[in-house]
Amino acid sequence: MEENLFKKTEYALYNYKDLYIKIKSIEIDIEMLQNDITLKAINYDEKTGSTNAFNSVVENEVIRRDEVVKEQIQKLQRDKLLYLSRKNKIENALNCLTKEELKLVQMRYFTNPKWSWVRIGLDLGMDRVTCCGNRNKIINKLSD
Repeated sequence: MEENLFKKTEYALYNYKDLYIKIKSIEIDIEMLQNDITLKAINYDEKTGSTNAFNSVVENEVIRRDEVVKEQIQKLQRDKLLYLSRKNKIENALNCLTKEELKLVQMRYFTNPKWSWVRIGLDLGMDRVTCCGNRNKIINKLSD
């Protein structure tokens, strides 16, 4: 159980830098859907016989399409809220770290490509084993 929480916390840190990109992408998708005024796949079948309907095939298609777009926007907004929540939770958790601990997290989890423990140790003035030990303490601290 504890190892699973450790792995989930590390996974969240590794993916933190991608959250802003995902959020921005969703915002772009929402904007595109809100600004899309084109109509697609309208069928202009001619009906024969009398009807009491006060709307046309075109009106029905516009209404149906509008409902579909609203549903898509709502789903995207829910996804955006989820990513914003994750981002805020990670940022909040990082506030409990010391400057040295935060620097270790940034070097290990927020760089691309990922820095080795040897390189991090050299930069922080400690050996690889100490870095790994500190990482375990930091991840346990964050997962609380």
